[in-house]
Formats: sequence, structure tokens, C-alpha cells
Amino acid sequence: MTTLRILIGLCLLVPALYSQAGDLQKDLESLGGNKDILRRARALDPKNRLRVVQNRLVDRNLRLEVAAHYGSMAGGDPYLNTDNIGAQLEFHINPRWSLGARYYSYSNSLSTEGERRAESARAGKEPFFDSDSAIRAYMGVVTWYPIYGKLNFFDWAVAQFDIYALAGAGQVELESGPSDTYTFGAGIGIWLSQHISTRFEVRYQGYEDRVYDDQRKLDLTVVSAGIGFLL
Repeated sequence: MTTLRILIGLCLLVPALYSQAGDLQKDLESLGGNKDILRRARALDPKNRLRVVQNRLVDRNLRLEVAAHYGSMAGGDPYLNTDNIGAQLEFHINPRWSLGARYYSYSNSLSTEGERRAESARAGKEPFFDSDSAIRAYMGVVTWYPIYGKLNFFDWAVAQFDIYALAGAGQVELESGPSDTYTFGAGIGIWLSQHISTRFEVRYQGYEDRVYDDQRKLDLTVVSAGIGFLL
């Protein structure tokens, strides 16, 4: 009778322990922020614990990323508002480094000050202003990903993120002709799955345009967001 009771007790205990171990593993893979969970996980399987903490969830060794993005530019020609849409091809050498090629197509419209100056010029109060709008640009970039972690989206899903720095150079086509351009900045990439990525980026871009037959240096701040696909 005693043996039967022990067997029944073990049968009831095993599913509970299995469920607890499953919950522990799930919590550990989610964020690993609970110290008690980490203590118990370390006692159960130290190697597994180290693997979860140190490795990135999304494999980016020798992978290609194709992305589209939209950006807004500030600090350039005071008479123009400039936005851009573009495409990005990123070759991830490993999780820390990638080489990329970017294409941008620009759209320009008069700013509030530009509209005021144009209206004043049409009324004969002051001369028309000169501008040199950007049409498109091509750039090569190098990106470094030194910091990574995980995001918990309201307990709905967990995604990996990387904070990165970038630098690059290329050519921008203006109404007056081509001009060399360079850029550097930082951003955050969020890897929603093994194939879907999003990026939010802030960077500086500089180049020279031509107004009134003189060269003028422009210093721009570009804020952009994009979505991509990892092959």
C-alpha cells in the first residue's frame, strides 16, 4: 500500500516538475532578468545559461539583408524641406560587422521661409533666391554592432536588438551636378525574427552644393526608419 502511494505521488510530481522546468527555460530565453531564475538555471545547466546570455538569437553570419527606408532631413537649405526614400543592401560578415550599399531618392518642397521669399520675389520686393536641390545619392557604408540585447514587447513577443554605429561615403546628384558626400551616425536594429528586421537611425550627412555660382557646404541631420528582410 505504501509503495502504491509513493508511485502515485511520483506520477503527480513529475508533470509539475516538468512544467516548472519548461516555465524556467521560457523565462530564461525571454529576458533572463530574474535573479532567482538565473540562480536556479545556473545550478541546473551552467553551459546552457551561458549560451542563452552570450549568443545572439538571430544568426547574422554571412547573411544578406535587403531593406527599404524613409527619412527626413534637417539643417540643409533653409528654403527647402527635403525627404528621402531609399533601398539598402547589407552584407553581414558576422554579428558585429557589415558592409552596405545605399540608394536614396530625394523629394523637395519649399519650406515656410522659402514660400515667404518666393511670394516676396513675385511681388517684386526682393530677388528670387537660388537653390540646388538634391535628386538622388549613392553611398557605401561600414556598420559596427557593439551592443546587443533583448526586448520584451508587453509579454507578447521577445526580439533581439543591436545598437550600431556607421560611417560611409558616396556621391549625391544635385541640380547643378554631382557632389561628394559622406556620413556617420548611429541607430538601433531590431530583429523580429530570423528573416524580418527594422531599423531606426540618426546620422550626419555633409556635401557641397552650388548657389549663386558659389560652393556652399551643407551639414544635414537625417532621421530614418526602415524595414528589411534577411536572406
